[in-house]
Amino acid sequence: MLRGLTAAAAFAVVMLATPLAAQTDPRVVALDDTFEPSNPVADIGTVLTFANEGANPHTVTADDGSFDSGDLRPGTSFFLTLDEPGRVPFYCKYHGAPGGFGMAGTILVGSAQQVEPAQEPLPPPPEPGSTIRVPGDHPSIQAAVDAASPGDLLLVEPGVYREAVRVTTPYLTLRGTDRNEVILDGGFELPNGVHVLDAPGVTVENMTARNYLLNGFYWIGVRGYRGSYLTAYNNGDYGIYAFDSVHGQMDHSYASGHPDSGFYIGQCDPCHALVTDVLAENNAIGWSGTNASGDLIITGSEWRNNMAGIVPNTLDSELLAPQRGQTIVGNWVHDNNNRSAPAKPGTYSAFGIGLVVAGGTDNVISRNRVESHENYGVAVLPNLDQNLWISGGNRVEGNVVRGSGIADLSMGAPAAGGNCFEENVFGTSLPPAIELVAGCGFAIGGGEPSVSLDLLGRIAQAVANDFPRGDWRTQPEPPPQPQMPGAATAPPAPALVHETPERIDLGAVEVPDGDGGDPTVNREVTVMGVSLTPSTFWTLLIGVYGYTLPLILYASWVSIAMWDLVRREDLTTSRRLAWMTGILLIPLIGPVAYYVLGRSPIAPALRGMLVGGGLAVYVIVAAVAWTIASS
Repeated sequence: MLRGLTAAAAFAVVMLATPLAAQTDPRVVALDDTFEPSNPVADIGTVLTFANEGANPHTVTADDGSFDSGDLRPGTSFFLTLDEPGRVPFYCKYHGAPGGFGMAGTILVGSAQQVEPAQEPLPPPPEPGSTIRVPGDHPSIQAAVDAASPGDLLLVEPGVYREAVRVTTPYLTLRGTDRNEVILDGGFELPNGVHVLDAPGVTVENMTARNYLLNGFYWIGVRGYRGSYLTAYNNGDYGIYAFDSVHGQMDHSYASGHPDSGFYIGQCDPCHALVTDVLAENNAIGWSGTNASGDLIITGSEWRNNMAGIVPNTLDSELLAPQRGQTIVGNWVHDNNNRSAPAKPGTYSAFGIGLVVAGGTDNVISRNRVESHENYGVAVLPNLDQNLWISGGNRVEGNVVRGSGIADLSMGAPAAGGNCFEENVFGTSLPPAIELVAGCGFAIGGGEPSVSLDLLGRIAQAVANDFPRGDWRTQPEPPPQPQMPGAATAPPAPALVHETPERIDLGAVEVPDGDGGDPTVNREVTVMGVSLTPSTFWTLLIGVYGYTLPLILYASWVSIAMWDLVRREDLTTSRRLAWMTGILLIPLIGPVAYYVLGRSPIAPALRGMLVGGGLAVYVIVAAVAWTIASS
């Protein structure tokens, strides 16, 4: 137990990391990457609980150093006893800084006054500032940042800078003179490469960040940000990352070797953000946008050789759920089946999918080329966190999708209304004939249960920690990346705080050429993922019939068997219960076999038979077994 030394307050601190089941009110929840509430109010003598319900480690650290929780892993808590009235500022060492920057807050104890509301950001300086050179004027980047004034340009010469840079001064431009030779290196010990906290208008460009425990380039709580010509690789969380930030842009950048996503914008509504001309590879996920909503465009970029490509999603571990309103247009998404990429349990479930909406709403997925994925090309799925988030109102149109192992287009059940598919060029779909059963303007059906079961199977693998992945520390070093034109002579270019720096004419965006191959794909009807050719009215009729046949057989089997069971007077109660259990479960052997055998490289036709028409075989086998047992 420690006692604080400040005049504002004194504390008794119990530094314990215990399961969340041991909770004492009031409590503060540490999410990714914010405290909720950030300004808790408590009486003198209260035991305040800080519970980490996020996916990442956090700390609860006093600005004056009087207490520190140490690392709080997800699912653990920290307890703090408040002895005297006062205002007690605190922060997370990994995602915030003393002084209320980033992931931070203030405890109001007893009669302490409320914290002042957040103010609008200061306007940018009217004229460009000075140019500060590193190492010419200051030996380190952090020293130059600390000496800078709003509007200054910090120009960094080639070298390896083994430091973690924190920026709290607004409207700075931090720029390297050589993207591939100005390298920030965390040595697998430092938290973040460049961490911008609550500083509006900060631009970071033309440099590389590698080997940090958390993120390469990271903005938090910012209005107005831009990352251009950046390279981030082999960092322990994200590559280029903006959280709780609006009016931003990421462009001409590269990210690889991250166990979460290469590029990320999260917890903003509306985000007013643009991601364009970026390349992500060898990450768990190329793009992730958790609870990122409204005026957010991802366009003109390549997402390849990750475990999964583009994943807008809803989670309870961040505020502003559900996710909605991302526009994903004109991207080339291919070959995202990389089992050697680093990954966390929470990212593996999207493996082998090019573009997946997980629990999101009202997203537009248009004119993308999505190719060569082991599971699905484009998938609209529910997402399970503390709540079940169901996707709805998503529009998938004008995409070229081909070479998917299970289905090019898919929609898992349960699905909310309004998801629609039209004018896509594709080969296979689940549910079959997806543009008929989930067309834009008229729909006659919902999602496909087998798609969601397949997703649950990968979630189970992740929970059991039984899934393939590589080590983020040893991923391949990327080749040299294109330089920013005129980096050594261009004037400072602070980001704008009231609009995105660049606007895209979405109407002019076309499907990318990709590798230049034949863009045409035959439109085919599928029965549980198995394509039928040629695509005619009759194959459509057969496809719909094949889709409903297992349900008809299951209902018939249960009805007949239950009728026979009811009229039998020679069965005891226990035998009746046993037979009822068998009646209900025997037909599920097919889907279970689908999952088990689906992990091996068997023929797609066999896989489809097991989950679809093959169900009839199991019904027949069960009927024979019933006849023998009851004779």
